[in-house]
Amino acid sequence: MPDQTPLKVCPKCGTLWQDRNALLDDPCIGVIGYQPNFDDLEAGFFLFNHNAPACGTTFAIAAGQFTDLYHGPIFKERLTGTPQCPGHCLHEDDLEPCPNRCECAYVRAVLQIVKNWHPRTT
Repeated sequence: MPDQTPLKVCPKCGTLWQDRNALLDDPCIGVIGYQPNFDDLEAGFFLFNHNAPACGTTFAIAAGQFTDLYHGPIFKERLTGTPQCPGHCLHEDDLEPCPNRCECAYVRAVLQIVKNWHPRTT
């Protein structure tokens, strides 16, 4: 039997998103940030606003729930704190991609996919 556990339940209004597509297809959802976990990048959090009427809460979902959307290179070296690092990961509301060959760049690329998601038209 398939797992019936929803991806997320809004902590304020109780809206349920059964899976990732349901969440990303919801026009009331907007990604607003990323909180990295430099020890385990997929354990960092993508931050979302639920902009539904009478809600407006912010919630987090582990980045690992989205990383399979990325099909590019994953670099071994982390450049955080070096002169080459633009510091995007150090500011949770910075949604810009990382231009460097940094270990963190793939999560920032996933963030771009989520940020620019186009809902399915089925």
